[in-house]
Amino acid sequence: MLKKYISIMRGAALAGLILGGASLAAQTTASGVINGTLVNKNGISIQFDSDPAGVTLGAAGTSAATVNFGTISAFGPLAAGVTRPSVTAANFTVRTIFDVQVIQGGLNSTTYTLTANLAAAAPTGMSYKVDAITLTTASQTIQVNGAYGTDIPHNLDLVILTAAPGAGGPAVNTPITTTINFTATAN
Repeated sequence: MLKKYISIMRGAALAGLILGGASLAAQTTASGVINGTLVNKNGISIQFDSDPAGVTLGAAGTSAATVNFGTISAFGPLAAGVTRPSVTAANFTVRTIFDVQVIQGGLNSTTYTLTANLAAAAPTGMSYKVDAITLTTASQTIQVNGAYGTDIPHNLDLVILTAAPGAGGPAVNTPITTTINFTATAN
């Protein structure tokens, strides 16, 4: 009986070694290394944000936002976020407020200069102003020493002549689109 017991134990031990050896062979591993190279570049970015007192911008939080003044006139209701700060016999002004945020990384600069220009000449009978600075196709300085990382409000004014179309006034009942280019430059 002892012989039978020893034989069973040897068989069990042999089976354990065979199974253990198979599982030990299945645990083969390999390792490797990736060496990454990073070149940190400095730079700044600009984004336009909706101001609580202004029109809600389309694509707010990006560098290519849009603003829709809606239907405007010298008298009568205006869209939410649009005001009419001036009406004279010669023209009227409508305004909205928008925010500019400039973010910098890797620069020694603590402030920036903001400039703006019209992409094309203003339509007949209209002029565009940012913070009371009349825009043309030439770059105009809007702000010097702007603080990074904070929303800074700016006024966008449209000044519309009250003259009739053909007499210097703008087209009536026609949507007008204008592109304003903004540039932030590290000081």
